[in-house]
Amino acid sequence: MNAEPRFGFVIAYVDDIAAARRFYVDIMGLTVQREAPTFVQFSSFALASDESMDGKRNLEIYWLVDDAEATLKGLRAKATVSMELRSLPFGKVFGISDPSGQPRYLLELSRNRPSRPV
Repeated sequence: MNAEPRFGFVIAYVDDIAAARRFYVDIMGLTVQREAPTFVQFSSFALASDESMDGKRNLEIYWLVDDAEATLKGLRAKATVSMELRSLPFGKVFGISDPSGQPRYLLELSRNRPSRPV
């Protein structure tokens, strides 16, 4: 790993993205930073209504890295890889397991990701 990962955000999966967005904006008072049809991002917290990385829709914790491929190469001998590197519209992501077996995701954000600033 060539640089220390930075905390990115936690994603909560929801069935109704519009209702969840209203709750966090109108009730909780959060400010939307970026959004797409199935994604709403606040500061260090996001909502998604599409498929989760592991298919279970549990909370997902993301750490941001500058080079996902190099980071994976550096971690492969030190950690259990729970999800191999995937290139998705929002960036390159892979997962490793923490000591309790929970997946932790490392993400290199795409410069042209589908969500847009608000």
